[in-house]
Amino acid sequence: MLIEKIIPVDSKSYLSWRDYFSALGNKIDSQGWIQLFSIWTLTIAGVVVSMDFQDRYVYWHWDGWMIGLLKLAAVSVLFLTYPKRNDIWKAGSRALKVNEALKHLLIGSFLFLIGFIDPIIINEVLNISYLVGGALALLCYMFAFASCLLIFQFTLELDIEKGVWNNFKWDDKPLYLSLSVVFMLISIILGIYLQDPVASTAAAVSIPFPVIALIWPDHVRHLQRARFYPLFTFAMFLCVRAPWFLIPLGILFFLLRTVNYFRYGIVHPSFGVDFLEED
Repeated sequence: MLIEKIIPVDSKSYLSWRDYFSALGNKIDSQGWIQLFSIWTLTIAGVVVSMDFQDRYVYWHWDGWMIGLLKLAAVSVLFLTYPKRNDIWKAGSRALKVNEALKHLLIGSFLFLIGFIDPIIINEVLNISYLVGGALALLCYMFAFASCLLIFQFTLELDIEKGVWNNFKWDDKPLYLSLSVVFMLISIILGIYLQDPVASTAAAVSIPFPVIALIWPDHVRHLQRARFYPLFTFAMFLCVRAPWFLIPLGILFFLLRTVNYFRYGIVHPSFGVDFLEED
């Protein structure tokens, strides 16, 4: 990251800014800003599926960016201002119970529908095929979301002194990761059946990550990849049809990286993984 070169960790400028960014970072963490990546991706998945109903071959389509950004703003406000958001969205903070996982899927479905519903399309093509197609598309993306959600059953903890992430609990690894692979495989099959190149290709690119985490020896780097890269893959494939989505994604990504760099001296979120063996 460029800021590392401009303001090294041992510089006076870094130390002078650290307290400010630490306070800002604590507020951002309490509001769960990093969860916006998932929330936005689920919403834009609905937007892109809706675009597909208008034009099967839509590609790099900038029209509709205003309503798309308004939908992102709406779901962000709903999430960030909801008083009990920490009670309804717990993925990554701890292992979820069955009812909590189902609650996440319900919220994910709601976000998808916010993106999917378009008054213009509904007025033009409201029929049984439209409703069935939307329901199947929702099912396709929810299986992919469920696959990713299972990876977050294994929580990561940051060792601030070493600047690395650790996972100390591998309970039920074969069960969770096997289900994750199966759910992503179902998403691929549904995507192919629906002739959805975004869902089917993104799921196919994502499936190796839970597979590797399942069959390779336990190590935090496999979880880091399996948690981040499927979400990144789906977001980037959605951007192929809705390129304006790159703008809010990029702003949030680099904002969080900058804040966390000044807080901990590490770059997070990141494409990198920790290769050091656990003690």
